[in-house]
Amino acid sequence: MNNLEKWRLILGKFSKDNLSFEMSEDNLAIEELLDSVYDSEYSEGKGMYGEKSSGLLVIKNLKNVNNILEQNIVNKIATDAFETYGMYDVLSDDSYLDNAKADVELLKNLIMYKDYSKEEDRSKIKYKIRQVANEIKKELMSVIDLSNIGSISKTASSIYNKTKNIDIKKTIENNIRDYNKENEKLYVKDIYFYPNKAKNKPVDIILLVDCSGSMVKSLIYVAIVASIFYNISNIDIKIVLFDTRIVNLSEAKEDPIDILLDVQLGGGTDVASAIAYSRKFIKKVDKTLFLVITDLFSEERTMLKEFEELKNTGVRSLVFTGIDDNSNSYYNSNFAKKLEKIGISVESVTVKELANYIKGASK
Repeated sequence: MNNLEKWRLILGKFSKDNLSFEMSEDNLAIEELLDSVYDSEYSEGKGMYGEKSSGLLVIKNLKNVNNILEQNIVNKIATDAFETYGMYDVLSDDSYLDNAKADVELLKNLIMYKDYSKEEDRSKIKYKIRQVANEIKKELMSVIDLSNIGSISKTASSIYNKTKNIDIKKTIENNIRDYNKENEKLYVKDIYFYPNKAKNKPVDIILLVDCSGSMVKSLIYVAIVASIFYNISNIDIKIVLFDTRIVNLSEAKEDPIDILLDVQLGGGTDVASAIAYSRKFIKKVDKTLFLVITDLFSEERTMLKEFEELKNTGVRSLVFTGIDDNSNSYYNSNFAKKLEKIGISVESVTVKELANYIKGASK
């Protein structure tokens, strides 16, 4: 692609009169895609879809560039189509879902979209949410060292091979449908292994998670990290979600990743009520880690009062303003300073650092 072609693609519809020349088929396909998404910016009286744009047209144009553009670029354009212009059909298309890179951005968009999807698409979206979450989880398992956290627990099993100890009974039970009678062979798709049993001190982890729309990425990482530690004996994880409502999911879920399938993202945030509710889970002050994951945008007077009450219990408490790959987040920095003054640490952490905090609490 030469520079003139690049500039025509960058400048869009207004450059075509001055940059009029024959484009290659590949570049024309790219131009069609960009026009179908970004033409919305320049249309008047046409609604969010602009003159030519619609979710279905974008799907068609995304398919045309699958073998031309790198997948991360296709993902970015599809994300813009969904987040900025409301082209929801993009995220229910089979070809896009099959080819999309399994990353946290895709997962975030699927979670945000699932409640607005058509009834016939909802099970497909939820299946993809679980699939992507488990792929991210497997990647995290390769970088989070659980080797010294405990011994084998044979009261529960996991599909993640960290212990090299196969749970033969559960592996057979979950694969028996693939038994081939003619060949007398069992084709094993999922192998289950016994997870670690903590040999260190028992610890309670209370995860209080803001599920307002701005915190969805942090919610994703909390659910995935919690699921890694969920079956380790002597680590008891309580998960409470809140916006202006409070939902205790500690007992309702076998796997915290299930949270991502059912969570309803809200708008407002009531941190104070969530802390007041969750203090009842503090049983042993010296063996509890109380983590509040929020951007701290809430009514400040009552929020400060509840944080002071939390501090007075003597429990180890921390505020994480965001969890992502780079430990960058937007939060109420002025209120964070008030928390620092009363001795509550406020941080933005990476997903690996969150895992290390939970791991460290059991030592």
